[in-house]
Amino acid sequence: MEYQNSPQRELEIFYAITSAINASLSLQEVLAVILNRIVTDLGYRAATLRLLDEERQTLELRAFYGLSETYLSKGDVEVTKSGIDRTALAGQSVTIPDVRKERGFQYSVAAEREGLTSLIAVPLTLRGVAIGVLHVYTADRHDFSPNEQAFIAGIANLGAQAIRRTHCFEAFQRISHQINSSLEVKQVLKTLLLESVRELNVRAGSIRLLGPRKRTLHLASAYGLSETYLKKGDIELAQSPIDQKVLKEARAVVITDIAQEAGLQYREEAEREGIRSVLVVPLHMRDVTIGVMRLYSGQIRRFVPEEISLADAVADLGAVAIENARLHEILRDRLEALKEDVDGWYRFLSLG
Repeated sequence: MEYQNSPQRELEIFYAITSAINASLSLQEVLAVILNRIVTDLGYRAATLRLLDEERQTLELRAFYGLSETYLSKGDVEVTKSGIDRTALAGQSVTIPDVRKERGFQYSVAAEREGLTSLIAVPLTLRGVAIGVLHVYTADRHDFSPNEQAFIAGIANLGAQAIRRTHCFEAFQRISHQINSSLEVKQVLKTLLLESVRELNVRAGSIRLLGPRKRTLHLASAYGLSETYLKKGDIELAQSPIDQKVLKEARAVVITDIAQEAGLQYREEAEREGIRSVLVVPLHMRDVTIGVMRLYSGQIRRFVPEEISLADAVADLGAVAIENARLHEILRDRLEALKEDVDGWYRFLSLG
């Protein structure tokens, strides 16, 4: 196969993909458009798009075009077993003349059965951070020209931006719906934390609320952390510069590598827990910060601005939901007390 698209044709394809992406806030629709256009308009055999699960170090299939269910059922790609994808995730495109004979390709036997031959693996990069890999396959042996590689890479970068945008939109919708489904403080805290851990794809999380004297952060909810780690004690603000900064400035702080961070009170305990990176987000409401949410990663994690913005927005929403739940519980308790008083007076008057 020869790549014969003219600059005019490339511009038309790029414009069509951009228009389709901008017309949708559905992640699956965006992914489907990207792969459909790449395969049908450029004349390739098939394509897959996999997003990186940083905690499990796997590439999870999120979209495909031109492949059988049998081939797709082979499972996620383990980064440690795929040299090709490791190179792509490091930011470099990789071309393979024949995947059937390539040792660095994890599923070479399955590819041969599927009728796939040549491959280009292109990173989906967002602000210097790879979030996934785009694979484009041909049926016959093919040398991807520099022009082809540049064009596919351009589409991949466009796709990375669209993926992050649509994911954050959908995630915020899901989380806000879940948070607002309860008026019980404990349930609101649990939902806020669980959904944040899930949508930001981290290993664990915790929510700590300020004590009455605002000197201590008390554990209010936790997910994915061991009992040993949780028993280490409350956080004293005087010993935790990181939390002081988050509470004072009301903005998120990222600890990329806790081994290099001196401002964390329980750093040694965190290292024993297997925590490598932490995103600390304030729970902020009406110019008052009531606590912090911490999201823990077992990998060295460079949270991109979109992820931090999502965590910030969710935390603000959570702070309002927590306050609403508190007020609801106070009102409910007062109503119960009033009801008991009324019942008491009614019995007293009945006896009289």
